This record gives sequence, structure tokens and C-alpha cells, in this order.
Amino acid sequence: MSKVYFAPNKMSFLTWQETLPGKLDKILEKLEFAPKLKDKRVCVKMHLGGNVGYSTIHPVFVRRVVSFIKAAGGKPFITDNLHWVITANERGYTQETLGCPIVPEAGLNDKYVYTHRIDYKNVKELRIAGEIWDADFLVCLAHAKGHGNSGYGGSIKNLALGSAVAESRHCMHMVQHAESYWDPKKCTHFTDGCVKCIEVCKIKCMRFADDKTLHVGFHECNFCLECNEICPTGALTIREEIAHDFQEVMALATKLVLSSFPDGNATFINFAMDITPLCDCAGMTTPNLVPDIGIFASNDIVAVEKATLDSIDYRNLLPGSVIPWLHMRDVDGHLFKKIHGVDPYIQVYACERHGLGTTHYEIEEI
Repeated sequence: MSKVYFAPNKMSFLTWQETLPGKLDKILEKLEFAPKLKDKRVCVKMHLGGNVGYSTIHPVFVRRVVSFIKAAGGKPFITDNLHWVITANERGYTQETLGCPIVPEAGLNDKYVYTHRIDYKNVKELRIAGEIWDADFLVCLAHAKGHGNSGYGGSIKNLALGSAVAESRHCMHMVQHAESYWDPKKCTHFTDGCVKCIEVCKIKCMRFADDKTLHVGFHECNFCLECNEICPTGALTIREEIAHDFQEVMALATKLVLSSFPDGNATFINFAMDITPLCDCAGMTTPNLVPDIGIFASNDIVAVEKATLDSIDYRNLLPGSVIPWLHMRDVDGHLFKKIHGVDPYIQVYACERHGLGTTHYEIEEI
């Protein structure tokens, strides 16, 4: 049983200590990692967002984490991939506002990496950013939100995709194309012009390409599988399990990253606020799906992810918050499965299976 600290977005008294920044200070003390930080290079891994997105973690929270690390004698730096770092100032993230350097995780040429073989389906290796790999301690700051490929993005996504350079991120996404789901010998599109699968797709995530192949965008696909059903020749055999492969490779990548921080030299903080259906990579902020919940933190990545997901309840869905383009389905399961067609818990149980923590947790409210 792992301890998860939870700071709810509510106040009992009108004092700043009852606000979330004040409660975050208490959480940082509760995590008891300060004694490990003296003279250590502390990597604060977060998503710095893109374009006009404004739902990433507010600089006020980041600065409090940075100040805590510095007070403990640590040497913090904020990091994310090069693409987001070079425009971070446009969203309020600067060395002046955060209190420490902001560095590209793989250097200015995106080549400061460590290459590791994993051999999972069509993903043969992963290139992990050097600034993260070479740090002494890891503080994972994650914004909880939806994600097209994995249903949900929190600490696991922040490390799995966020610690890999662009080429490896692309490879991880391509794992959903490892198995064949379209039989060109059965498909009649290029002989009689059949486009029934294209027409039935509400999200319009399918297209026939000039190279005479069918392209499916699984980031957008919600696995309604109506395309399978309408295909007159049985040429389409898309399976929901394709999405499981992506979450499995996320778990493998997370295990790889955390192997560089043995002996508990990592802690994980999820901000369950501004919970939108899309990843922060979208570069824009859509309406919140549910009211702000609060902050979850643990030294166990599996426990903190399970607790965060458990708190995001479909019954609290805000009217009008789901973009019509997403076509939310009437299926059993988590809110994010209804939106993206993907069970978001798969990544959590995969990480548990790989020995990264436990889904059994107890909440200590702050």
C-alpha cells in the first residue's frame, strides 16, 4: 500500500495557506525527499505547453517546487523537449519567473541522448534525453488531462514520451501500426472507388493515400469500429487492443527512464486542474471537462496515477465541455474511455506489472 498525498481544491479558512500553493508546500514536506537533494542536480520534468495553450502547470506552483529544492541545497533545472523550451517564455515560463534555468532536455541540437534497445514490436530502441538521464534526482510535475493515443496523460506520459527525443516519440506512436489492420487484396477502393469506411468515420481519421495505402490516425480514432462493420469485403480488422500496445510501450519507456533514478531518487506530482480532453502538445486549451480537483503526489508513480484517474469522475462532467468533434461514446468505463475509446488504466497496470509501483494506495488529505 502506497501513500498518496492529496490537496483538494477547497478551503476551510480564508488564508493563503489553505490555497493550493500553500498546500503544495505541505505536500513537498510530506514527500520527505529534501534530505536527498544537497548538492545534487535535480531535474524538474514538466510539459511547457505550446502555442496559445494555457492549461499547463502555472508558474506559481513551479516556482514553489524550485524554491523548495534550492532551500534543501539542490541544484534544480526545468526541462522539456527543445520544441517547447524555445517558446516557453510566451507562456510565462522563464528563468526569472521559475527561479532556475530552463534547458532543452537533449541539448540545442536534440542529440544529447542515450540509446537503449527495448525490442517491443516495431519499436527497437528508445533515445532518452541526456539532461534527464544524467540528473541525480527527478521531480516529475505532470498536468492531468486526456490524450488521444493513451486516453490519459499524467506522470507516465510526462516521462515516457516527454523524456524521449522526437524520433523516439514518433516510433512509440507508430507502435499502433505494428500489426496489419487493412488488407489491400480485399479492399476495392482502388478498383471500384469504395469509400464506405471513410464516409462512416465521424472523426474523419481515415484516408486513402496516393501510395495506395489506407492511413488511420489512431490519435484521433475512438475505436467505435464502425469502419470494420461497414466494410463489404472484410478488408478492415482494426482492434481496440492496438491502443494497448501504445500504453505498453509507454510503460517500458517509463521503466527505462526511472532506471536512471534508483533508490527512490524520484517523486511524482500530478496537478488535476484544467482537465481537458487533449494533450498539452495540442498547443491550445479547450474547456475543462470537470471542476478542478487538486494536487496528488507520491513517491510511487503507479499509485499517484491510479489515484488521479480515480478522481476524474464522469458524473462530474461539465455540460458543453466535450468538443462535438470528439463524438463521446456511450460505453462503460472511465470518462476518458468514453471520449477517446481507450481505457486509460492500461498504462497504470502495465507499470505495476513492470515493478514500478502498486495500484493499492491510501490517501492522506492535506
